Amino acid sequence: MAASNVILGTRAEGTAKELIAKGEAALLAQKWQEAVDAFEAVLAGDAEAANNPGLLYDLAVAYEGLGDREKARARFREIVRRFPNDPNARNALAREVSLDAYLEDWAALGEAGEMILARPNLEPADRMLGLGARGLSRVQAKDENGGSHDIQDGLDLVDEYRYGATGQLPVAAAMLKYAHGELRKLRSEKISLDPPGTDFVLKLEARCAGLLDAQNAYADAIRSIDPLWAAMSGYRVGEMYRQLHQELMRLPAPVTAKTESDKQLFYAIMHVRYRALLDKGIEMMKRTLGLGERTGAASAWMARAKEAKDEMENALEDEKAQLAKLPYTEAEVEKALDILKKKAQDQQARAAAKTK
Repeated sequence: MAASNVILGTRAEGTAKELIAKGEAALLAQKWQEAVDAFEAVLAGDAEAANNPGLLYDLAVAYEGLGDREKARARFREIVRRFPNDPNARNALAREVSLDAYLEDWAALGEAGEMILARPNLEPADRMLGLGARGLSRVQAKDENGGSHDIQDGLDLVDEYRYGATGQLPVAAAMLKYAHGELRKLRSEKISLDPPGTDFVLKLEARCAGLLDAQNAYADAIRSIDPLWAAMSGYRVGEMYRQLHQELMRLPAPVTAKTESDKQLFYAIMHVRYRALLDKGIEMMKRTLGLGERTGAASAWMARAKEAKDEMENALEDEKAQLAKLPYTEAEVEKALDILKKKAQDQQARAAAKTK
């Protein structure tokens, strides 16, 4: 009789009780594959195991540890769908939120947020998590007003309960800070610089102010206890600098630049003036990669940061090579920049004097 209770899996064997114990021990030791093998063997060999939400939760955690986030998310969702009143459902929803964000499945993130907010007797942390999930999903869908409302409600709770005020941010607070950065990024990048008109300087100042506002929000999210939000935030800041640099470099020469020499000078001035944006973007990607090395954070986001850093470094080298071919030294370009700045300051002074 005892032999009939032995489960013979492809990678693990034993009674259901033995396999569960083996899986739990492997989970504690972070031996993710051993845990998956044991739990999957139980599910395959014991029909009742599928009705154990704790076992399903442990299996999901093991899959997440392995880096198989799709399978982990599927198991977390199964718990929420089949056992909504089980204590594991609350934690499963919280884990799904992070996985939805990692996978950039913004629609699923919004649905998870709605499910959290619909649960009875919400703790403040759960409400923050639900508002952050729904708010971030709405921002990604370009629903600026809806996203702003959710994010602000969530941030008010963060302030009220002083979440992360003295150290690392819990996931719910970090997601809200990240979502706030995404909202500010969306608003900043709505300010188009092309075509450059007489209000170009004002638009550029507004765009840069928006970038810095977003950077401040992302900087808060970098303090997250979960490295995922720190990795995503660091990458986003570097990406914003790269995006602004690319937009500026695509601007056409002004109509006053009639000769080829004038156009070359414009090209040189633009690249020298705004090269610092590339430098800042590269520095942010380096910091993000450093974070990944220290924490083992979010490998997919690290790969993005590495790719973006390499692209920006190549762009910087290409700019230097192109500038070297022009009939101007960098010193001459800097001098031309100083002249243009002086003219702009004089114009502002005259305009200010007229208004007095």
